[in-house]
Amino acid sequence: MVKIRVKRKKKKSRKLLGRRYHGAGQASGGARKSGQRGGFGAAGIKDHMKFAEKFKDRIAQIGSYGFTRHALIRPTYVINVGEIVTLIKENRIPFEKDEKGNYIVKFTNPNVKILGGGKVDIPLVLIVHEQAHVTEKAKQKIEKAGGKIVAGIAS
Repeated sequence: MVKIRVKRKKKKSRKLLGRRYHGAGQASGGARKSGQRGGFGAAGIKDHMKFAEKFKDRIAQIGSYGFTRHALIRPTYVINVGEIVTLIKENRIPFEKDEKGNYIVKFTNPNVKILGGGKVDIPLVLIVHEQAHVTEKAKQKIEKAGGKIVAGIAS
């Protein structure tokens, strides 16, 4: 009778002797923890576990549909009253002078915000848009110097 020798597969543990990480890789702690399996729970169902049978019922909920309307962002232009005075003195802003000696400056933009920083030593008449914002401190300083604020320009 002929003896048939069956070729036996070597055990993987014997095969990997002398190799540092035993085929598990150095990253994410070898074959330990959740890094090797792609995360805990439903982690990665959008990308690397997308077609897993385990998450078939959740895949329908993933993804963005429709669109989101965000609020319209309008830039706000902020200027101090003291800056307006210095710009008038340096002739860097368009202004008019009336017979009383008041300096008339027009702000037609509705997104202007006039703050009360700086010194006002000349009489100012500010003609601003109805929606423009002027702080109380700015109003006090302008009125103290002999000027006024007129809200009259509409779009």
